Amino acid sequence: MLIPPKSLSRTERDRRWQLARDIIQTENLAALIVYGDREAAAPAGFAPDCYFTNDRPGSIVVFIGDEPPRVYTFASLMVADHLQASLRGDLQWIDAEQLFVGKTGPDVGAWLASRRLEGTRIGIIGLEPYPPFYFDGAMPARTFQGLADALPTVTWVPVYREFFRRASVKSEEELALVRYAAHIGETMCEALRATARPGVSEADLVAAVTATCFSMGGYTAELLLGSGPEYVGWGPPAWQYRAQAPRVLQEGDLVLSEIFALYGMMETQHQAAVAIGDVHPEILRAAEVARASYEAGLQTLRTGNTFGDVVDAMEQPLLASGGWHVHPLVHSINPYGPVGFGTAPGIESLPEAARYAQLKRLPTVGRDLPLQAGMCFAFEPNCAFGRHMANIGGTVLVGDSGGVALNENSTWLMQADG
Repeated sequence: MLIPPKSLSRTERDRRWQLARDIIQTENLAALIVYGDREAAAPAGFAPDCYFTNDRPGSIVVFIGDEPPRVYTFASLMVADHLQASLRGDLQWIDAEQLFVGKTGPDVGAWLASRRLEGTRIGIIGLEPYPPFYFDGAMPARTFQGLADALPTVTWVPVYREFFRRASVKSEEELALVRYAAHIGETMCEALRATARPGVSEADLVAAVTATCFSMGGYTAELLLGSGPEYVGWGPPAWQYRAQAPRVLQEGDLVLSEIFALYGMMETQHQAAVAIGDVHPEILRAAEVARASYEAGLQTLRTGNTFGDVVDAMEQPLLASGGWHVHPLVHSINPYGPVGFGTAPGIESLPEAARYAQLKRLPTVGRDLPLQAGMCFAFEPNCAFGRHMANIGGTVLVGDSGGVALNENSTWLMQADG
C-alpha cells in the first residue's frame, strides 16, 4: 500500500517562485499577477495561485522582482485558516505579512500603482483561454477592469503559455503527489466496479466512489457518470442538476464515468467503464477501438514527439473504425493546456442531432507542444457506434521511450461482479 507523500518542502516552494521570476525576466515584466478561481471549482479548476502558495484556493498572487509574493485572498476566512495552521505547526509557504484580504482589481491595482509601475509591462496568468471551461479566460472582466483603471498606462501581457511550458514538467516531489493521486483514483475505480450491479442507483455509485477518495485523504469535487444499455451523453449525472430520481441500474447496462482524484492539488483522471452482465456487442466493439487508441497513445507519448503526434496516433483506430466520439481523446493535466479532439466525427453523427441549429466542433489545442519527461496527460479514448459508446483511460506521464501509465483497471472495459 502506498504511503501518502510528505508535505511539499520549501525547496519546492523556492523552485516554483523562481519559475515565476524567470517568466518576469524572459518576458521583460515589472510584475506578475496570478489569478486563482474560487475554491471547489471543478472539474478543471483554475488554481495556479495554489501552485505558488501551497495554500487554500481562491487568491490573487503578485510577484515583483525577488520580493516574496503578496497574496490577496477573498475573505478573512483564509487568514483564520492560515493562523490556525501556524498554531498547529504546519509547514507553510506564505508568512502572515504576505497575506492580505481584498481579492479585487482595485485592491491589487492600487498596490501596484503605489509601487510606481505605471508605463511598465505586467504579466497576467488568467487572461488566456483555458479549455474546457474558460474559453474567455478565468479572470473576471470586473477584476481586470479594476486593474486597468488603477494602471491606465500599463501594458498587460498574457503569460499562461509561458507558465504552462515551465510548470508542466513536474519535479520529483510533485510526481510523488501525482502517483499517490493515481493510487487513490485506481481504488475509486474499483469501488465503482464493486458497487455496480442491478438494483443499485447511480447515487449509490457516486457515494461509494467519493467516500473512497475522501477516506484515503484525497479530494474530488465531481464525478462524471451515466448509465444504460446505450448512452451518448457526457457530464455529471442529470439528477445532480435537474430534479429527478437517480437512475437504477439494470442487467445489460454499461456505466460510463470520469473519475477525478486529487492529492496536494495534483490531479489524476480515470475513465472507468463497467459492464453489468452482457452488454450490446457494439459496446464491446467500441471498447476494443478505445483500447487500441489508448495503446497507440502510450507508444507515442515520449520525448522527441509533439502533442500533435499523440493526437494523430490516438485517433487512427477511431478513424479506421468509422465510429464517432463525444469528448477529447487526450489532454494535459497539472496544469491543463493542450487538448486533443482530433478530426473524427462527433455527436453530429447521430440523426437526432440534426434538430440542433448550431453544433461546433472543438479544435485540438497545442499540437506543436514538444513533449518532455515529467509532463502529465489524461488519456480518455472514446468511441461510439450509433448510440452505443465506450470510453476507457487513465493518467500517463511522458517517458523517454513511451508513456508511463499510472493506473491499470480503468484502461480496459471493466466487468461488474456476477
